[in-house]
Amino acid sequence: MINPARNIIKIMCAMMVMMFLTVIISAQTTTGTVTMTATVSKFVELNSGGAVTLSGNSGGGVTTDGTANNPLAVSVNLGEIGPSNTSSFVTATVPLKIRSNAAYVLSMSATVNSTGTTSNAVSASDIGFGLGTITRSGTGVNTTGTDTNATSGDPTLPANGSINATSGRYQFTAVRSNLSAFSSSTTALNGAYIMNAVPRTNANGLTVPAIFAVKPQFFENGSTTVNVTFTVSAP
Repeated sequence: MINPARNIIKIMCAMMVMMFLTVIISAQTTTGTVTMTATVSKFVELNSGGAVTLSGNSGGGVTTDGTANNPLAVSVNLGEIGPSNTSSFVTATVPLKIRSNAAYVLSMSATVNSTGTTSNAVSASDIGFGLGTITRSGTGVNTTGTDTNATSGDPTLPANGSINATSGRYQFTAVRSNLSAFSSSTTALNGAYIMNAVPRTNANGLTVPAIFAVKPQFFENGSTTVNVTFTVSAP
């Protein structure tokens, strides 16, 4: 004869076993981990800041203009810089754009070669140079960063040059105001990091005009070639 009480006990025992096994199964877990590393290197970039401005020229012109955010590769014919040019100065203004995620240094070197053979030939000291107003603006730019201009600014300013009382030759006399000061790579500008954490597609940055100037004079006749190289680095 079947004992109902015994069956109930068997069913309860079976249920308890099943519950115990469920607890054991649910307690069995497996974990895994992923470790990733990354690096942000110092980054600096120098490009054209836009079109070149040429003023005071007689003849000549901008042979290869600058295009904003493209590599700097400008070519300018200053035209006549002898006494037939009655302008106070022949000036070429070349906009530069710099971007960095670290403190930067902008250096420059220049060579000046003239076909003249006397002391009256155009020389490096006859080519005025300076960096103009430095601008940090736009979304993503570290606008509170500071910069140090190692040049004397616009070389055509009265404070940056005068006529030599002895020789009568016009000279750019201020600190680092002509290309003779850059016969080897020399710091022209330095400052704090320029860009905040934004994608590289952000086209903003620090802009500064590089200003070159010549005072037309009775130079020895001939031709002159000037080569300037800018280099930006993150020390």
